[in-house]
Formats: sequence, structure tokens, C-alpha cells
Amino acid sequence: MREVDQALARVYAPSSRTGSGDRRSPLPPGPHFPISVEPSRTEPVADGCRLHWPETVRALERSHGDRFDRLADALIEVRDQRLLKVLLFTSCHRAEGRTTLVLSVARALARRPGRVLLVDADLTGPMLARQLGIVPKVGLDDIVERDLALSEAIIESPDDHLSILPIRVPIASPKDFLSRPGWSCTLARLRREYDMVLLDGSPLFVGLSAAVLHRSVDAAVLVHHRGLTGERSLVRAKEVLDAGGIPLLGIAETFV
Repeated sequence: MREVDQALARVYAPSSRTGSGDRRSPLPPGPHFPISVEPSRTEPVADGCRLHWPETVRALERSHGDRFDRLADALIEVRDQRLLKVLLFTSCHRAEGRTTLVLSVARALARRPGRVLLVDADLTGPMLARQLGIVPKVGLDDIVERDLALSEAIIESPDDHLSILPIRVPIASPKDFLSRPGWSCTLARLRREYDMVLLDGSPLFVGLSAAVLHRSVDAAVLVHHRGLTGERSLVRAKEVLDAGGIPLLGIAETFV
């Protein structure tokens, strides 16, 4: 999982001084920093949807696509050897590069045989739809809370060979949401219908509340930004995942 160790870091490394004396920030411009989505690029979801990938993801792919390809191959090998196909990407805190990483990995996996689904499971701060320039009419929240058909919420992007399951609005009570039968039933169905399911999950430590784990997943990848999260937080995160019965597949370091 450390194949991406330098990839994101180089994209966000401080540039040389410009004429105005400013430096580019080493932190990402999203997903939880203010970003803008041009109205012309935001479209209602239809049966087939064109995704508008963030330039950050495209830049990473151009510069370090081989690293994401190797990571995708490693995940496929783990899936085939250990039957781990529903993977939770989480972090200790926000702004550690989790969403950028999972988008990049999803693109790499989508270039391989099989059906790949990317799920927005950041219950308190969903951003995938906005990042990809789409406006979902139905989301994961509606599937779990209102018992709507799964087919109504999944967005197919044939050009990208990828499917997206977004969340329309933040979830008021994540703990109650994840304890609903609709959550476990949805994950069970996705496991049957897709070859790889990637969940862009909530950070483990948000505010003063204890971690709310996305149960029914096979394993977790912990995204880590050394400048924001120390070793003690990583140890605590491992303990939280262990207590929840979620194996830690590996740590992906970003912005080092």
C-alpha cells in the first residue's frame, strides 16, 4: 500500500516562488477545502452519465499512473487470494488525501477486467458527487433509509467503465444509519454484483464522537498524512479497526 508514498506528495509539493512571492500550499484543494463546481459541468444523473474528473486526479495519473496501476494490481491480487472485495478507505482526520486517493485507485481498477463500484460512504461529509460534477436524484441515503431500489441510485459511466453510488445529503445520525438492515443488505448485494467495491469512508476521529465503523466491509485501507496525523493516532486507529472486526489491509501515506 506504500506504492503511492510519493505520488500525491509530488503533486502538492510547494513550488518555487512566483513573481508575487506566493507559494503553492502543500495541502490539497479538496475534497473538504472550499472548491467550486462550474454550473455548466454539473448535470442531473441519467442512465448513462459523463463524469468530470478533478484536475488533481488527472495530474496524478499523468505523473504517477504506473504507481496507481501497481496498487490496483495489488488490490486485485488480495481480492483473489483472500476474497477481500469490499474495501473501506478511511483516515484518522479530514484533509489527509483520502478522496483523491480513492478516486485515483478507482480509475486504475476500472481499466482492468471486472465491474468496479465507487461508493461515497463519508456519511457526514459526502463529496464524491460534487467532485465528479454530478447531481444525484437518488443516493445511498435513500436506499438505506427509504428502502428505494438500488438501481435508482447507482450511476453508470460507460466511458469510464465505472459505477458510482453517491450520497445526496449528509447523514444526521451515522451510528443509526449503519445499524439499519438496509445498510448490511446493500453491502451484501454490492458484494455479489461487483468485482471490486471501494468505499470512500468517513474519518475515524471526527469531533468529540467515537469512531463509527462501516461494518460489513472486508478490510480497510488507512490513508495517512504525516503532517496532520502522528504515530499515536495511527496506533489508536488500528485499535479501533481491530475492535470493530475490520482487518487493516495497509497504510497509504500521502503528502509526505
